[in-house]
Amino acid sequence: MPIWLNWFMRRFTKHVTNPMTLRRAGRANYRTAALHHVGRKSGRPYVTPLAAEPVGGGFVIPLVYGDDTDWCLNLLAAGKATLDLNGEAFPILNPTVIELATVQDQVRAAQVRDWNRLGIRRCLRVDRADSGDPSPKFDKSACPHRLERKEEHNNRRDPQPQPALRE
Repeated sequence: MPIWLNWFMRRFTKHVTNPMTLRRAGRANYRTAALHHVGRKSGRPYVTPLAAEPVGGGFVIPLVYGDDTDWCLNLLAAGKATLDLNGEAFPILNPTVIELATVQDQVRAAQVRDWNRLGIRRCLRVDRADSGDPSPKFDKSACPHRLERKEEHNNRRDPQPQPALRE
């Protein structure tokens, strides 16, 4: 992909596509996952929609725009996050950038074909956190999630005045 097109697509996705996708990401029967992570500089909580493929003991996340995206750098810096996939929240840790060829035998063949067609050559491999260890868990209560945003959006609307009843 030419550099200018990659630059444009990254910004378009971040500001237009992601907000729409986040409305359903991570829910049951929806194939897009929601990654809850913390900013490496600001410490702010973020939610990013992305594709995640379950593999033994963790997940493989394709790096569509490369390994220098904000969410990838944040995850590599923090070393832990939470991934919502199919209605379940999975604490994840140990992110590692790997070549797609090293995990293509663990990922569905159709998925690997799609990623190859898109020119994706690198992935992020993350491990599921042990459920008995509370340290890798991410505090989602501080994260702006789709339900909180929806309530906030509904609260912004001015209530319609109710007509007075005549007696």
